[in-house]
Amino acid sequence: VIEGISGVEDMFIEPNEEEALPSEGRNTRVNTHISKNQEHHADVMLGLLYLMVGGVDEAHDLVLPYSWPCDTQWGGPAVPDSPALADAAYAHAILHRYEGKHPGEGGMRGWDNAKFWFGLTPASHFMFKEVPAEFEKMYKELSEEDRLIVERVKGRGNWNCNSLVDMFSRCKGTTEVAKVCNELHNKEIMMLFNHCNDIVNSR
Repeated sequence: VIEGISGVEDMFIEPNEEEALPSEGRNTRVNTHISKNQEHHADVMLGLLYLMVGGVDEAHDLVLPYSWPCDTQWGGPAVPDSPALADAAYAHAILHRYEGKHPGEGGMRGWDNAKFWFGLTPASHFMFKEVPAEFEKMYKELSEEDRLIVERVKGRGNWNCNSLVDMFSRCKGTTEVAKVCNELHNKEIMMLFNHCNDIVNSR
């Protein structure tokens, strides 16, 4: 029970009362049961759910306030110093990678925007190690011809999120590599989703 709410009528606000609310009050949620960490990660989870079904704009507007320090016309007021900042930034990167060649924020192509957001994600984020490791497993299942295609994209360095973006951008020449990219994208979403879910359901 929330203190001060005595009945259903208290859940609604009269039109003339809304004008009396401070501007920040209109964007404040009343929640006495979960922490800020849980609430912010729940929003990131919701964004990932939208991304799973192709809702790029909806996902973008949910993670943007937690990953960018300024208010925007898309995500609304920024949420500074969010405990979900790192996970929101990573989610922000993969949704732009999903956009591919299509322009998004600032007129940048999705692939370029993805690299920008991976760059803003703290280097210590666990996904930076786990995703390339996951791809290495998939790489071993490719044919020799497809491995050569992938190796040309990677170059001499190790796999990282930026080189994987390059692979996503060039994989249409082969059906098998495209399938691997799609599988990796789905696994990546689920890895981040499960990580956020652990935080949301922590006690």
